[in-house]
Amino acid sequence: MIVNKSMFPLQTGFGVISKMQGRFATLQMQLGTGERASKLSEMGRDLPMSLSVRARLSKIEGFSANIDTVNLRLSFLDKTMTRLDAIEGEARNSAVQGQYGTNNINMATVPGLSKARFDEMVTLLNADVAGRYLFGGSNTDSAPLPDTTSLLEGIGGKDGFKSVVGERKAADAGADGLGRLKLDQPTTNSVSLTEDGIHPFGFKLLRVTSTAPATSVNVGAIAASPVAVPQLGNTNTITFEAPPAEQMLPGQTITLGLQLPDGLDTQITLTAIAPEDAPPGKGEFVVDPGVVGPPAVPADPAITATNFKAALQASLETVAGSDLAAASTFAAAEMFFNGPGEPALRVDGDPATATALKVATDADTVLWYRGQSPAVAAEGLGRLGIQTASGVVTLQEKSPVSAAHGFQITAVSPDTTNIDTTYTPADPSSVAVAFTGTLTAGEKVSVTLTEPNGTTRMVELTAVVGKAIAGQFSIGTTADENAENFSKGLQQALTETAMVAEGNPRQSVTAQVDDATRVSYGLEANESGLLRMVRSLGAMSVETYPDADTNAKARFDAMARRQQSELSESHNSERGSIEVLTMELAVAQIGINNAADRHTNYKAQLDNLLSDIETVSKEDVAMEILALQTRLQASYQATSMISQLSLVNFM
Repeated sequence: MIVNKSMFPLQTGFGVISKMQGRFATLQMQLGTGERASKLSEMGRDLPMSLSVRARLSKIEGFSANIDTVNLRLSFLDKTMTRLDAIEGEARNSAVQGQYGTNNINMATVPGLSKARFDEMVTLLNADVAGRYLFGGSNTDSAPLPDTTSLLEGIGGKDGFKSVVGERKAADAGADGLGRLKLDQPTTNSVSLTEDGIHPFGFKLLRVTSTAPATSVNVGAIAASPVAVPQLGNTNTITFEAPPAEQMLPGQTITLGLQLPDGLDTQITLTAIAPEDAPPGKGEFVVDPGVVGPPAVPADPAITATNFKAALQASLETVAGSDLAAASTFAAAEMFFNGPGEPALRVDGDPATATALKVATDADTVLWYRGQSPAVAAEGLGRLGIQTASGVVTLQEKSPVSAAHGFQITAVSPDTTNIDTTYTPADPSSVAVAFTGTLTAGEKVSVTLTEPNGTTRMVELTAVVGKAIAGQFSIGTTADENAENFSKGLQQALTETAMVAEGNPRQSVTAQVDDATRVSYGLEANESGLLRMVRSLGAMSVETYPDADTNAKARFDAMARRQQSELSESHNSERGSIEVLTMELAVAQIGINNAADRHTNYKAQLDNLLSDIETVSKEDVAMEILALQTRLQASYQATSMISQLSLVNFM
């Protein structure tokens, strides 16, 4: 029998020992580091899972970094909105009608306090977080507002708010201080009041009423000026009837209703008094009752008319220095602190005789807001107006027309059987739709509108029998009814179209916080709630109330009334109010917190999974090392004995 090492393959034994040594080295590394492998190539079939989990964790880290950044910004915005809300409340309560304070202290301090609040608001809106400005929409690299001094006083040859206020006040007051009204006595016993032109300035006649019978005083009706004098506005003539007609008696009144430049109304009431009660006080005029006799002296309506004219002139001057002046200041605030989709405006030409506004430019006026802003806004129908009269609906661009703001009318559909459309490309600022016959269902009108950026939108209305829905208008029984129904449908369609064109300011800045979740938290300083505050505080800061001014208290009351209206809590539910902005930011915060919670939970799961894949239990490794050591020692001894095996040793 042959006995040799060929029966015991040492090469195989050495290979097994080498593998056990490699495993032993791996186990020693695992025991020292707790990691399953020292490099990815050693992960084996666990590598794809490891890479996938690590990629997901990396993505979560990116989302978490976004969340941390946005949380910082939202925290700043929350504090800012809280302070702005407090400023709004302080301003609302700072000026109250009739509360002038001891020695008129409130009237003296309100302008200064208003300017301080205005300055604080400008500072808050211009604040940045790590170099990023948060109140300019997507324009985050520069402050959205100029500084307070530039806004109010102007800079570099550009006019500020005070200059615009001065121009507007002069344009509304007119050269004679009567609010652009012409006061005449065309006959000895009549007084006429006429607007000096068709323009947005000064008083507008709304109504004239009297408690005296028409047989005593004929107040007539507000009448538009004849076509022959198109430059003149409305007019009214008050005629004091001559004997033997009954004369106006003491205690009877004449009241004029006037519209102010900011859209509010005011009125002047003049009360008749007897000659024995002269001299007349504020809002009074002396009537001439005549003498009963003997000898009888008939009443002279010319004396009454002259006295009435003098009293009316004094009242107009008083109201012009109080209500009209306050309305001018707030109208100027609306012109200078322009809202979304609206240009800044100035008085065009000599203010005392101006008949129009013009678009302000960066060359002559400090433009108050330089952040992102929509060119078309839902409020104001994208700078379009609708007028309905005598079966005709006219859609017209707002004057002054601005190529950078609002819709431009660019086309209208052709006539149908019973609808005539008029559009002149040479003067494309208006479209007229006339209803000429009995409409049939299916007749439609389409108007093409173009945004300043070139985007084209179509507004189309179709005639239907019965109740109309969006994009339709009901067929009426008359041309006037058709026009009225069309006007209502057009109003709704334009509102919806303008809202789409305007967009949502919140979406001007977004952040990805999850695979399918983006939070929107953009803010624009010209949104309605902030805009109301800027306008009101700016207006209150430039108006003063000198003791020598007999109209100071009345003007203070008018300013206080407007500020309280502008900053009233009734606006809280409006889109863009401070309260709504705060709520929308809170919704964004909730979305971020929910995403952060999801990431935290998911990360914990992934960390556990990655731990199972990439780490080992040191206790298990230690036990395996002990077992492997025993096997290695046995293998070493067995291999050593076999390597020395021979026939001599065997025997």
